[in-house]
Amino acid sequence: MKKLLFLFLAVPLVIFAQEQRKLSGTISSDYQVLPDVKVTVVDKEIVTASNQRGWYEIAVETGDKVQFSSIGMKTITIMVEDVTRILNLEMSSETTDLEEVVVTKKLNKSQELLEKEFRYNPDIVKSVFRYFEPKRFVGQTRMINMDGLEHNSQCILDLLTEQLDDISRIGTCAGDGKIFIGLNSIKASPITVFDIDGQVFQDVPFWLDLRKIKRIAIVQGRYWANYYGDAALNGVVIINTTDLNALRGVVDKGRLRDNYIKEANLSEQYHAENKRRKQNQKVISGTVSDGRAPIANVNISVSNTNEATTTNEKGKYKIRAGQGDIISYSYVGLKTVNIKVEDITRILNPILIPEVTQLDEVEVTASKRRSQKDLEEDYYSNENIIKTAWGYLDADRAAGNVRFLNEEQINPVSLCILDLLRGKFAGVNVTGDCFSGGGVSIRGLNSIMNNTGAIFDVDGQIFTNAPIWLDVNSFKRIAILSNLGLTAQYGNFGRGGVVVINTTNGTLKTNNGVDQALLRNNFVSGRILTKEDIDKNKPQYLKELEASTSFEGAKGVFDKHAKAYKGSPYFHLDAYTYFTEKWKQQKYADGIIKNNYALFQNNAVLLKALAYHFDAQERFEMANTVYKEAFLLRPNYAQSYLDMANTYRDINEPKMAASMYARYQYLLEEGFMQQDTIGFGPIIEREFNNLLTLDKSAVVHSEKANELYIAEEDFAGTRLVFEWNDSEAEFDLQFVNPGKQFYTWNHSLADNEETISREKNFGYNITEYLIDGSLPGNWSVNVNYLGNKSLTPTYLKATIYYAYGSRNQRKEVKVFKLSLKDVNQELFRLQSFSKVAVR
Repeated sequence: MKKLLFLFLAVPLVIFAQEQRKLSGTISSDYQVLPDVKVTVVDKEIVTASNQRGWYEIAVETGDKVQFSSIGMKTITIMVEDVTRILNLEMSSETTDLEEVVVTKKLNKSQELLEKEFRYNPDIVKSVFRYFEPKRFVGQTRMINMDGLEHNSQCILDLLTEQLDDISRIGTCAGDGKIFIGLNSIKASPITVFDIDGQVFQDVPFWLDLRKIKRIAIVQGRYWANYYGDAALNGVVIINTTDLNALRGVVDKGRLRDNYIKEANLSEQYHAENKRRKQNQKVISGTVSDGRAPIANVNISVSNTNEATTTNEKGKYKIRAGQGDIISYSYVGLKTVNIKVEDITRILNPILIPEVTQLDEVEVTASKRRSQKDLEEDYYSNENIIKTAWGYLDADRAAGNVRFLNEEQINPVSLCILDLLRGKFAGVNVTGDCFSGGGVSIRGLNSIMNNTGAIFDVDGQIFTNAPIWLDVNSFKRIAILSNLGLTAQYGNFGRGGVVVINTTNGTLKTNNGVDQALLRNNFVSGRILTKEDIDKNKPQYLKELEASTSFEGAKGVFDKHAKAYKGSPYFHLDAYTYFTEKWKQQKYADGIIKNNYALFQNNAVLLKALAYHFDAQERFEMANTVYKEAFLLRPNYAQSYLDMANTYRDINEPKMAASMYARYQYLLEEGFMQQDTIGFGPIIEREFNNLLTLDKSAVVHSEKANELYIAEEDFAGTRLVFEWNDSEAEFDLQFVNPGKQFYTWNHSLADNEETISREKNFGYNITEYLIDGSLPGNWSVNVNYLGNKSLTPTYLKATIYYAYGSRNQRKEVKVFKLSLKDVNQELFRLQSFSKVAVR
C-alpha cells in the first residue's frame, strides 16, 4: 500500500517537471528588430537578451511571468500559459511629450553612420531613399554578397534563382523572363521593382553587367510599401554595383591584413581566421561601479552573440568574448558603456555615470520641415545648427556634410582663427600666421584649375581675407562648408569653400542665459601635484631602491623584492629605469629585461611600454626590435604602421620609413583597412609629409627628388605628440599657456566616448597639440589620470618636436608611468622656443 501511495504521489511530480520548456520568438518595434532587449523570468534568476536579429530563447514553466524591457521602450510582462511556446512581441516607444515634440529612443543607426560603414560592411545596401541594413528589419530579407562568389549566371534571372532557394522564375535571359518570391510562380505575382544604385526600374534589368554587382538585397512586406508603393508587397530587388563611388575598389573582406603582398587561397585563410577567433574566446571579468560603489543587476551582453549576463550583488561579473567583440554594459538611468575586446583584454572594471540627455541616444521628432524661427529657437540647444549670411543652417538636414567645432572644442589658447583651425579638420590646410595674415584652403574644392581659398562668414558678414583680428574667446561655433550645394548661395566667392564663424556677440541670447564663452575662459586654480608629490606615492620597492647609497646596496634591494614581484612586468620596468638612470649600469639593467622578457612577449601593450622606455633613452635599435614584435601582433592596427615608420626614421632608414607609409596607404586603397579622417588621418599625413620634407633626397633618387610633390607644412613651432600603450586608458590632458589660461583635452568615456570608440575601431592611441610661438614664454602640461579599467599602470609617451618642419627640427621623448588617479599632476614644462623641456 505504501509503494502504491508513493507511485501515486510521484506521478504529479513527474508531470510537473515536464512542464519546463523553451520559450522563443522575435522582438520588434516599428517593423525593425530590437537587439539587446532584456528578457527576465520574474522572481527567478533566469535572464537573457535578444540577439542582433531580435531573437531570444529562455527556459520557462507554466505560470511564470516573463518581462521584456529595454531603455526607451515600454516594459511588457506576459504570463506563460500551458500552450505558450512561441511569443513574438511588438514593443512600443516610451514617449515623453514635451509641448510639441516627442522624445523617443533611437532604434536604428543614423544615415551618416550607415554611409560611413557602407563601403566596408557587406550587410548595408543603398536604396533610392536611404542606406539600411536589411537584416535589422522584420520579415524575410535575402542578401547576396558578390565578393569572391563563383557563378555561371548569364543574367540577373540566373543569378537570383541559383543563389536563393526560395526564388522562382519563368522565361529566359532573352528578355521575356520574370522573377517571383516563392516556388509557386502560378500563385505569386512577379517582382516589378528593381532599385539599382538609387534608380528604380519596373522591368527586369537583363542588360545589367553581373561583373559589376557587389551586393543584392531582396525585401518584401508592408513596411517597404511606404517607400516603393504597393508593388513592394511582391518584393523589391535592391542592387549596388561598382558604379557607386563608395564601392569602387572594395575587395573581399576575407583577405587577411597581415598578408598584404602575396595572398594564396584567401578563402581558406579567411575561414581559418574565423576559426582562430572562436578558439581564442576568453573569459572577461571585473566589477561594475558608479565610481563609488558596485552596481548589482547591470545588463552585460556581447554584441552579435547570445552571450549575456548580469552583475551580482557585489557588482562582479564574468562573460565569454572574443577579440573584436563589443561588450555592452547597461543599467536604467545610467549611460550605456560599450567596450571593444582587444587581444590583451582580460579584466574590465567600467564605471557607469548618470545618463544626461544625449542626442545620439534619442531622436527628436517634430515637423520634418523647419522654419527659420524654429531653427533660431533651437540654435542654443542644438550644436548642429549654424547661423550664416543666408539664415540658419541645420547640418542634420543639409544637402551636404557640415563639419563643426562647437564651444567646448574651441581652444581659447589659440591666438587667431588661423591658429585655431590648424590641424583640426582633415583636408583643411592653413597657411600664414596671426601677425601677417594667411588663408584657408579646403581639399576637394581646390584643384589645379581652382586655387581659390575659402571665404569667411562671420555672424552674417562676408570676408575674403582671414579675420585674424577676431578674439578666439568670443567664438561660439565654427562650421566648414565644402559642398557645392551648401556654398552655391555665396556665388563665385564661395567656390573655394566657406568657414562660418558664430561669435557670442553675433548670437546674443535673449533670455537670461549664462555666457558660455566666459565659462570657457578658465584660469588655472587649485593645487597641481609636482614630481616630488607623486614620488611620495611610489611603490615601497622603489622607495627602498632610491634610498640605496651604492650600486651593490641597490642590487640587494632588487634581489630582496624580485621573488615577490617575479610575475610583474611593471616592477622590472621600474628596476630597469632605476639602474639605468641612477647608476648608469646599462648591462645590469639590460639583464633585468632579458631575464624577464617572457613577461612582455605576446603582449602588445607591454611591448609598447618597453619600446617607449628605449625611445626615451635614445636606444633606437632596441626600440625598433620591440616595435616589430608589437607590429606582428597587431598588423591591422593603424598605429602599428606609424610606429614602424617613426622607429625606422630613428635608426636612419628613411626609405624603410617611407615604405611603411606606402604600405599603409596600399592597405587603405585596397580596402584591407579603413581610414580615419578625423583623428589619426591628419597625424599620419603630417608625419609622412615631414619625412618627405626633411629626407626627400634619401627617400627617392636625386634625379626625381625635384619632381616629388610635397604639401607645404601649415605649421611651424613646437609640436607635442602624446601616445599611450593601453587603449583602455582614460585621462584629461591640460595645456597651460604663459598667461595661465588652460585648455583641457578630455579622453574619457564620460566626456568623449565617440573618440575612444573611433580609436579602438581603427587601432590607434595618439593625439597632438601644436604651439606656434604666438604666445612665447613658459608652458606647462598636466594630466589627470582616470584609470584603465584595471589595476595596472598606463605608460604615456610625450614626444616634443622643436622647430618642427625646419632643418633645425629636433625631438625629445619623455615617458610617464600613470597610476595615481583623480589628481591633476604636472608632466613637464617647456619654453616655446627652448630646446629642452623641463621636468
